[in-house]
Amino acid sequence: MPGRKLRAAAAICTALLPGFARAELSKTFQVSATIANGCSVTSASGSDWGTIDLGTVAGTRTATVEAGLLSGAVAGLQLDCTPGMTASVSADAGRNAIGGARQLASQAERIGYQLYVGTTATAWNAQAIGVSFPAGTSRQLLPVLARAALSGNAKAGTYRDTVQITLAW
Repeated sequence: MPGRKLRAAAAICTALLPGFARAELSKTFQVSATIANGCSVTSASGSDWGTIDLGTVAGTRTATVEAGLLSGAVAGLQLDCTPGMTASVSADAGRNAIGGARQLASQAERIGYQLYVGTTATAWNAQAIGVSFPAGTSRQLLPVLARAALSGNAKAGTYRDTVQITLAW
């Protein structure tokens, strides 16, 4: 019995010593992130992506006037998208369209106009425009131009239209 008491005392003392009763467990964990395709448009104001101002013109003037989209200090739509993807940009016919043709309106008066993208001579109608973002490229500038042919008999007033642009990816 004295041997048992001695062994029990030794076991208790050994358990109380921090260096002898040590165990170690090692495992790993992973860290990951998934980058999804996405886009944003830089604009001067929260709800609009800019304005096109064709200027002030005499109602008797026969001419073609044009101006580009301005959004703050940026000329055009500044698109920021995930590198390596393609996005599409489309524009509707505007709130004052007649038969799908864009119209600036001042009450019942109308002046027809067209939108163009970049240096193309083709009017930007309902077709979507593809914009590529190659690897290493996350920003593209899409210049948008409005052009109106004035007939020389427009009534005085402020002519406006609102066009909805859709960016999809």
